[in-house]
Amino acid sequence: MFQTIRIAVLFLAIGSLAGGVHAAGLQDADFVFDHVTVVPMTRDIVQPDRSVVVHDGIIIAIVDGRKSGRYRSARHIDGRGRFLMPGLSDMHVHLRMPPQDFFDLSLAAGVTTVFNMGIGDGGGKIDHLALRASLAAGTMDGPRYLVSGPQLDSNNIASLNDVNKTLQETAERHYDAVKIHGDLSPELYDALIAGAREKGFRIRGHGQHMMPLGQTLRMDCVEHVEELLYISRDATLGQEAKFGVEDNGNINHFLTAYYHNISRLEDHGYRAGIVKDVADSGVYWDPTLIIYSMIPTYVSDESFAALAGDPRLKYLPESMRRESLDKDKNEYRAGLVPVFSAFLRSVGDPSSVKDHFDHNMKTLLNLTKELHDAGVPLLVGSDAFGALVPGFAQHEEMELFVEAGLTPFETLQAATVNPAKYLGEYDHAGTVEVGKRADFILLGANPLDDIHNAADVRGVFTHGKWYSDEDLKMRLARVAKDSFDN
Repeated sequence: MFQTIRIAVLFLAIGSLAGGVHAAGLQDADFVFDHVTVVPMTRDIVQPDRSVVVHDGIIIAIVDGRKSGRYRSARHIDGRGRFLMPGLSDMHVHLRMPPQDFFDLSLAAGVTTVFNMGIGDGGGKIDHLALRASLAAGTMDGPRYLVSGPQLDSNNIASLNDVNKTLQETAERHYDAVKIHGDLSPELYDALIAGAREKGFRIRGHGQHMMPLGQTLRMDCVEHVEELLYISRDATLGQEAKFGVEDNGNINHFLTAYYHNISRLEDHGYRAGIVKDVADSGVYWDPTLIIYSMIPTYVSDESFAALAGDPRLKYLPESMRRESLDKDKNEYRAGLVPVFSAFLRSVGDPSSVKDHFDHNMKTLLNLTKELHDAGVPLLVGSDAFGALVPGFAQHEEMELFVEAGLTPFETLQAATVNPAKYLGEYDHAGTVEVGKRADFILLGANPLDDIHNAADVRGVFTHGKWYSDEDLKMRLARVAKDSFDN
């Protein structure tokens, strides 16, 4: 009798571990996505006619599409003609609009993780940590929301005491990264890097322009490939720029140093040395090409005038749209054109301001490809600002990766696999595999054939919620209406 009871208990335990296998042989599931073509992102392949089974927010099975009937699911989603791939990550965003509008734009673009690089976004009127908690708890719809601490520069990091306060605040508020925004003194920069390393904090940010490149590479992620225009391998640029001692606010020292530095970047040997330094350091790089690519558009009369016809701008708040399209208020157009026009004339360069920035953009595309080829892990980030619309900008950034020479698969790795590795969660995220987090999107066409297909989002599953094509369209319509009303 005792032996019979033990056997019965053993069978019950096995059934429980299997996730609820019943006498009829059906296993419990919450969602089954039937007959999809899986783009797992483990390799440059697709897996046709699969059913992806989700239970408790985890992918518990990926089976032949004809065998999904073995799962007892509350909901089956017909995925015929759809491509299922991991949700996208935008690793550099700023919240410059009503939060729910921003989150809905992200979802509609298939972006299921965003990393806000400015806790001060909203001028103190937005509680970013409360947003992070609400999204994580599922009480608010949107992508996962990661948040850096305050943007650090010489104004708020003026002493070792400031460094210690910053590290303490990071620990207490559980920021997802320390963010370096401006140039710091060598002593304070060293203390901040060492302190963050000791406490296990991520530390990301802009380059340290007055120091050799090697100092910038002590961070674990550098923002903007454009930073390489303003950093030299040695201390040359910083010394020539005379940081902190510009005569009467005149920036010509910096512009002269910058101009000489971009000339050095034309030297393939010098550029190869920079790429090797970056690759050897193990740092991640978030190029944010799209934000720089907009400068030639802003400074060109013809391109700037054409911006008003971009239908995507209807999703921006009216005040942002007006400012971006106003030639006197657009800060790139109003600020850069007079300064660079005068500077280029002063050095005898006949280039127009647009041509100058177009030339730099080609350099940045080349650097992005060279960094990738050298094994530098890249991240996709949009830094959407001005006339760039959140969500849409993610896809524009990925298109620029392909323009730089990466394949669609390599580009999508920078939006899925690489972010998961950077965040230390590749064992349970970043690809579509059994045992990993159910965080994926459905597309209308194969993104490995054409990167533009990644923008053809027909559904999103994240935080245990399914957002259908119809739901995503309704969210976009609501954002457009909200933007018009505000």
